[in-house]
Amino acid sequence: MTFLKKKTICILVEKGSQEASIIVAVTDIKDRWALLRKVASIFVKKGYVSPLYPGALIEREKRYPTGLRINDALSVALPHAHVMYTIKPVIFVILLKNPVRFNCMGSPNESLHVNILMIVAVKDLDRSEKIIRGIGDLLAERKFSKAVKMGRVELILKFLKSLMFDNSISV
Repeated sequence: MTFLKKKTICILVEKGSQEASIIVAVTDIKDRWALLRKVASIFVKKGYVSPLYPGALIEREKRYPTGLRINDALSVALPHAHVMYTIKPVIFVILLKNPVRFNCMGSPNESLHVNILMIVAVKDLDRSEKIIRGIGDLLAERKFSKAVKMGRVELILKFLKSLMFDNSISV
């Protein structure tokens, strides 16, 4: 995508309500720590999280890596920090122009190149766990993983709206 400036995150769409938001963006940032710092600074500026969030996000990723191989064509990282840093719930999907190396969840000494970053910040621990599990379930669905891999923003939003705004899971 030629409209990107070096080391920026370009927000493609931001949908939200009073209760929660979903953001889909694209970036060319290649370093995971620079990428996480940039995302966290966007979260702080937009009022989704407290100023302590960036440090907590990076520290958590160092201790508990979140890289996951979904299939041969798609790997994702699901970095997140404790719910106590969240002011307003958000799911942030970042389509990576260039794969970024993350360590593997469950095997921290191994790494993989991820194509997509999905960051969840919510105010309730149970909700956080349900959304992250829900994202894992969605990624296992061929239609969703294909939409993510192809960068189909409207389909990604459709799937995530049902997850984020599901009435059975309170925000």
